Amino acid sequence: MVIVEKIKRIKEKHLFWGYRRVRAFLRKKHGLLVGKKLIRRLMKEHDLNVQRKRYKAKRTPMRSKPRPERKNEWWGSDMTKFYVNTVGWVYLVVVLDWYTKQVVGYSLGLRPTTDLWLEALHMGVANACPLGSRSYGINLMTDNGSQPTSKKYKSVIEDLGINHVTTSYSNPKGNADTERWCRTFKEEVIWPQEFYAWDEAECEINQFVKFYNEDYPHSTLNNMSPNEFDKNLIEAQAA
Repeated sequence: MVIVEKIKRIKEKHLFWGYRRVRAFLRKKHGLLVGKKLIRRLMKEHDLNVQRKRYKAKRTPMRSKPRPERKNEWWGSDMTKFYVNTVGWVYLVVVLDWYTKQVVGYSLGLRPTTDLWLEALHMGVANACPLGSRSYGINLMTDNGSQPTSKKYKSVIEDLGINHVTTSYSNPKGNADTERWCRTFKEEVIWPQEFYAWDEAECEINQFVKFYNEDYPHSTLNNMSPNEFDKNLIEAQAA
């Protein structure tokens, strides 16, 4: 009971101390060479443990991944990074049309800023929307990162007339097409080689995006490249 009284006095001043800290204080300040199992048992028996409130995450129902039925219906945007020896981490933001699998926009930078994300988006609009982005009813899927959920990004998205959708909680498939492209990029460009300079990395990425759009055989497109698939769409619509 002497030990219990000492514990109570400690807890009066330090409400959120657990048994480990209490034991350490008893040993250091009171010279009591007691084991942690004893202190844990005494604190439990006398209801002196910290009362923790258990929080349960609010999970929204998992949404299935949207399935586009036309070009410029669903875009996805995501960011990945890789290392360049002379400059450090480099960030790549990509905008992908989920229907044609085309990379419609991308941007490369040394900092993962909102402006970097917007640069890729503006390139996508310039490349894929000759009538202006408001004419196509575009939906854009991103994750819930600080850049695509920023006020600046949301404001620009609204001005462009694009419907911004973020992935639902605990839904790894929400932006799967775009994330898969990032993995393909790393498999093709990053993992097989090492970059020593910015110009080298920038040149390699530009070449890969061009190769991917023009020549990369895509299994979901019947082994056509994204540009070949898009060309067939245009020809079919004109027929």
